[in-house]
Amino acid sequence: MKKMNMKKWLALFLVLLLGMTAMVGCGGNNDAAEDEGEGEAVGDTSLQDVLDEGVITCAISPDYAPYEYLDLTTGEVKGSDIVLAQYIADQLGVKLKIEQMSFESCLAAVQTGSVDMSTSCLSWTEDRAETMNLSTYYNKDASHAQTILVMADKADQFKTAEDFAGLKIAAQNGTTQWEMTTTQIPDVETTAISQMNDGLLMLMEGKIDGMATPVDVAQSYVENYPELAIPEFLFNTEEVGNVVAMAKGKDALLEKINEIVDQLEADGLYTQWLAEATEDAASQGLLD
Repeated sequence: MKKMNMKKWLALFLVLLLGMTAMVGCGGNNDAAEDEGEGEAVGDTSLQDVLDEGVITCAISPDYAPYEYLDLTTGEVKGSDIVLAQYIADQLGVKLKIEQMSFESCLAAVQTGSVDMSTSCLSWTEDRAETMNLSTYYNKDASHAQTILVMADKADQFKTAEDFAGLKIAAQNGTTQWEMTTTQIPDVETTAISQMNDGLLMLMEGKIDGMATPVDVAQSYVENYPELAIPEFLFNTEEVGNVVAMAKGKDALLEKINEIVDQLEADGLYTQWLAEATEDAASQGLLD
C-alpha cells in the first residue's frame, strides 16, 4: 500500500513538472510575440532617422514674400517660414537643408517622403490631411482672409462670387486659392501660374481679370501699384493658421514638431518673425 502511493505521487509529480515546463515554453513564445508586436507598433523611426542623420530637409517655394523669398543681394532663401524651419531644426539639434522647388512640387515631395517636411505657407485642407501629416497651427494671429486682386477701375463691379462668373482668374496650382477659385466661382476660367509675380504681370497686362491671393499679400501689391485694388468680395474660408507638412506615417516626427509649433505659438515667435520678414522684403522691393 505504501509502495503504491509512492509510485502514484511520483507519476503525479512528473505530470505536473511536464505541464509547468510546457506552460513556461508557451509563456516565452507569447512574450516574444508581444515584444515583436510592440516593435511593429513603434516601428515609426521618422524622428530618430532625422536625429541620426543630423539633418532635416525642408521643401520651400521661395516666391511668396514675406513668407519665403530669395534675397536680391545674396540669393539666400529668407522669410518667416524659413525662420520657422530653422527654428524646428535648432530645437531638434540638427542642421537644416532647404530644397527649393515650385509649390506644387513641395506637396509632391512631402507625399513621396523625398523631404522630411515643408513649411511653405501651407493651409490645412481635407485633401491634404488625407495624403499628408499636418501639424498643429502656427501663424494664428494673421487674418487669413482670401480675395481676388483686380484692377482698381473695375473693383466696384466685384462684390459676390457670381460677379466673377465666366471671367479668367489666375491662381497658383495646388494652393488653397486654386481650390477656392475653382469651387466657389461659377463658370470660372482658371489660369495656373507658377509664381505670384507672373499673375501680377498678367493682370496688369489685361491677360486675366483677377488673381486669387491672400488679403495681406494683396495689400502689399496695392500699396505699390495704385492701379490695383482689393474688391469687396472675399472667399468663404475657415482658415485659422498655417501648418507644417510631412509624409503620412511619420507620426513620431509629427508629434515632436507639434510640440515645437505649439510652444513657439505660445511664445508669440512667429508673429515677430513675420513682422521682421515683411520689413526686410519691403526694403528689397519684393512686395512691390
